[in-house]
Amino acid sequence: MISKNRFILTLLIMGVIAVCSISAVSAMDIYGGAFSTNGGLGDLTYASIDVGSQYSGDNVIIQIYYSRDGSLLNDGNMVPKTVTSGGFINVKSADAYRYYPDHATVNVYNTNKVLLDTLDINLNAGSGIQTFGQGFYDHSYIY
Repeated sequence: MISKNRFILTLLIMGVIAVCSISAVSAMDIYGGAFSTNGGLGDLTYASIDVGSQYSGDNVIIQIYYSRDGSLLNDGNMVPKTVTSGGFINVKSADAYRYYPDHATVNVYNTNKVLLDTLDINLNAGSGIQTFGQGFYDHSYIY
């Protein structure tokens, strides 16, 4: 009888551990945001991606591929970030690019590297702030 109770207790503990370990975000949408290439070709590119304030404080991984005329400008590093209280993922490029990007592919993953959403954005190949999606976006991170 004791071994049966231990077996049941072990199953209960394993169930609790399994439930507690499933903490990664399971769904998320990219609503819009902004990119900035600042003033010169030697500057970093900044992105502020709106995923919604309901994800405030959640940990995610963001990956952005920048390209120009169909040629990749970067390796698309996977960068761990925390969603801001306003629902944004803010990230800057690891390197400055020789050309202004005219396209960005944004991938957002949960901490288990499961793809949550992806979006292709066409950009104007020049400096300044460019928005995409609907709504007004707070660009204070980019400044």
